[in-house]
Amino acid sequence: MKKQSLAVAVALCLLGGAAAQADDTVRKTSGEQIKCSVKSVDKDGVVIEKGGKEEQLKAYEVDSIRFDGEPAKMLQVRLQINNGGYENALKGMESVTADSLERKEAKTELDFLKAYCNARLALGGSVDVAEAGKLMVDFVSKHGDSYHYYQANELLGDMLVAAGRYDNAADYYAKLANSPYDEYKIRAGVAVGRARLAEKKYPEAMKEFDTALSLAEKSSGGAAESAKESALIGKASCLAETGKPDDGIKLVDEVIAKLPPEEVDLHARAYVAQGNCYAKKPDNAKRALISFLHVDVLYFSNSQAHAEALWNLARLWNDIGKPERAVQATSLLKERYPNSPWAKQL
Repeated sequence: MKKQSLAVAVALCLLGGAAAQADDTVRKTSGEQIKCSVKSVDKDGVVIEKGGKEEQLKAYEVDSIRFDGEPAKMLQVRLQINNGGYENALKGMESVTADSLERKEAKTELDFLKAYCNARLALGGSVDVAEAGKLMVDFVSKHGDSYHYYQANELLGDMLVAAGRYDNAADYYAKLANSPYDEYKIRAGVAVGRARLAEKKYPEAMKEFDTALSLAEKSSGGAAESAKESALIGKASCLAETGKPDDGIKLVDEVIAKLPPEEVDLHARAYVAQGNCYAKKPDNAKRALISFLHVDVLYFSNSQAHAEALWNLARLWNDIGKPERAVQATSLLKERYPNSPWAKQL
């Protein structure tokens, strides 16, 4: 009897140890995937255990977490999100209920992915910004301890800029500026710069981009470098709007030459900025058109940049005497991004 009891106790211990070593997968923003056990999560980062050793990952280093025991459907959902298929991802999540997820963190992840997909669609002009904003506000209010906290606030700021509520957007960007990480502080500066650019407050925008660049120069790593390139692209747009398109072209050309192929969003923003610079120069309609065509043909996954490129293409096709192409660009803009600020300018 004692031997049997001992065997049961050993078996229970082994089961307990197996449960403690959950087969979670952390996907870093660099693309690296780590098989590990997620020990704790808060707004500043994630603590994981791998090979008996704990490691602290900063929030900006973590793209997503697949928790042990998630429904198989979630793997497909994540792939669709990574490929920009937000509508399909939302459809896939309709069959995943919170009750099917055992861990609190997994339920939080599901809430974020739903809010994130809606935010991305709203920023592209496919769904209503106000409705998507409510979902993200709800997420932030309920999950202030999520490693998505800063990203969620950034997206809320971006949606408010899209809605023309620039001062309100600054309140959310301030959450990033007050974070403990320079990477988020830089992103906050870039985000505020873009907001000022959208307001047509070009000197203020230039100041924000310069501040972000100064901070980026003191930092290292992929996140800081990406933010630096974003700030330079913003500066190029400011130069175009303040009578210095040639300086803007030179700056954005340098950025494009250095961008890795996988930086699709930055390529999209860079070619929009390049197109805007050429559009400010006399007799450069064809060259501007080529820049915007890069976005339409190659980098259309960035819906915000694509909508802006289509609006410009519609105007430029008319300028060079090809009204049928202008109609095509206009139709695509209205069809794909009906709620976009660019579609509303038609």
